[in-house]
Amino acid sequence: MINKEKIDQFYAKLMIANDGISEPLPFGDELSTLGKITLISQYETMMYDHAPSGELTRAKPLPELDLPVLPKHLWRLLGQVFEQCCDNYLTMVRLLMFIHKRGYGVPPTVWLPSKHMKTEFNDVDGMNFEGELPSPYLAWLAWVNDEQTTAFDEPLTADNWDEFYPAERIRRLKNLRKSDPKTALDLISQFAPNEPAEKRLAIIETLAVNLSDEDKAFLQSLDKDRSQKVKELSKQLLARLGNFDNDDELADELFGELEMTGDGIMFKSTKNNTKSQNNFEKLQKVNFFVLAKKFDLSLVDFVLAWDFKHGNHYHRYYDVNAVLLERAVPLLSDEEVQQVATTLMPIMLKNSSLYWQKIRARLPVSFRQEFADKLFAKGESFLYLLGMMPHQLQVNAKTLQASSSYKKMIANIQKWQEKYSGYIDDYHICQEVRALGLLVGQDTAKECLAHLEGLGIMRTDPALSMLHFNALLDKRAD
Repeated sequence: MINKEKIDQFYAKLMIANDGISEPLPFGDELSTLGKITLISQYETMMYDHAPSGELTRAKPLPELDLPVLPKHLWRLLGQVFEQCCDNYLTMVRLLMFIHKRGYGVPPTVWLPSKHMKTEFNDVDGMNFEGELPSPYLAWLAWVNDEQTTAFDEPLTADNWDEFYPAERIRRLKNLRKSDPKTALDLISQFAPNEPAEKRLAIIETLAVNLSDEDKAFLQSLDKDRSQKVKELSKQLLARLGNFDNDDELADELFGELEMTGDGIMFKSTKNNTKSQNNFEKLQKVNFFVLAKKFDLSLVDFVLAWDFKHGNHYHRYYDVNAVLLERAVPLLSDEEVQQVATTLMPIMLKNSSLYWQKIRARLPVSFRQEFADKLFAKGESFLYLLGMMPHQLQVNAKTLQASSSYKKMIANIQKWQEKYSGYIDDYHICQEVRALGLLVGQDTAKECLAHLEGLGIMRTDPALSMLHFNALLDKRAD
């Protein structure tokens, strides 16, 4: 044991130069010597208690969730699952939804939202999957961003508008549009004009819920809005209500380039690349209502008559069929969008990524679940199904294990086992097993665990963590 005087001496020499100590250090073995030199190098920091750079402020208390906290004996396992999900928005959000549906909230010592966490995932050109951050966590998101939020059970009013975190306010507006669209419209017309462009756009988008003629006057007033995106949105919503321009020279030009064939409406064949380029650009700008009238069709009938069966009309990397959907779907009513989706179902089942993300957010949950169930029957991977399926798989273990999706997963596991031993460290296999754990019910999870362990996977393998968590977490009794 060396005393303080010795420490001071060695520290002084170390401060002069790295080679300031010439005599042997009075320590034991080499490892001990290195450890003590490390402590000596930190000695100055230990001697001083630095004053804070500014005045200390007490952080606001973290809002309590309007949910019972997950049973404590599962915290460690949950932490392991979160660690596995942290680099994947899809699995992380679906894990939070899974726990929420079982009736619990996660403890803040295990998880807190990141500062700029997204809350919904309906971006046509970005994150687009089934899932949203459960509402109780919006209060935590507000806390992380140092913004205020109000009580869970307090209704949205003009008096407390500013007390809600933006994402929570949007959800409450959507719910209010379902129950009392007139009151929601009054709030939107009062507060939206004062918001920044992106927030204003998100607020006005909620008018799509229960859209009616009552909303026309406000939407027409947005013709002079300072944001081009807001102007475009107002035109789209007005178009759904039957208000649109009846003149468009581009429609005349495009009409001459289109033809009605046995497969539907399509561009006339041409080898002129310049003409194809011009047609593509016109399709991005044309008034579809006027173009449909050229064929004596309503807009929805025009879209239904389009030849989606042939994906051979490409503008470099982009399919003109996708452009048609991207521009026409916002102009159609919810019922009309469902008609289009039903017509496109066979095409989307062959390649769901082709058009599904253009229309998914406008479809009812029941339709989306039906589509995902068909993808399961087709044998898609569990990770893919996790992004497509609003609810869990409603199948028992016997049906699940007879499915192509499950058999493919097992085949990949067995291929890995032929080459390696120990815990599974294949990223894709681990993702697949984790997604399975998020998609099945509790009883099915237990039977899947038994089956996988029977194949030689160790019970303690981290790849099985989500299945274990599912099997152990009982649904809370109300």
